Amino acid sequence: MAAPTEKQVLECLTDNCRKAAEYSEQLALSPKRGQIYLKFRECLSLVEGAARQTAYYRGGDARWLTIGLQMAETHKRAGDWLRGVKQPSGGYRPLTEGQKHPLFMKLADNLRKCGKLAEELRTKKTNRIGPILPVMRQPGSQRDTTPIGWRKSPGGLLLPAA
Repeated sequence: MAAPTEKQVLECLTDNCRKAAEYSEQLALSPKRGQIYLKFRECLSLVEGAARQTAYYRGGDARWLTIGLQMAETHKRAGDWLRGVKQPSGGYRPLTEGQKHPLFMKLADNLRKCGKLAEELRTKKTNRIGPILPVMRQPGSQRDTTPIGWRKSPGGLLLPAA
């Protein structure tokens, strides 16, 4: 069997983003639907794989890998959301009948935006030759690891702040 073309992979990505958004809205209304959740997970998995494959086709364009990583994180969090709405005091409150789950509704919007982003990335000019890698942090932007209540002496030793 021949490998899918880049066009087929991108169609799979955008189509499954749209389907996952529809399933997300269905899950928002009734989170106890097992088949809907399985289809939702399958769509997220296909989007993740298509994003990885597109990054390969595009010669190492890491912007596509970000989409794949976001789908993996979405898959992980959606399972927690099915248990209920998280309370400020901790724990989850089960949804009442007829109430829409706010996180799944927001996810549906974000999945539609993801499909539009993929279409934009597909046609957008990069003005670059070669791989597009993530931007590295500057050396000064790393956080200070000195414990709270301590300070560094000129010689680099940790001393109490007082």
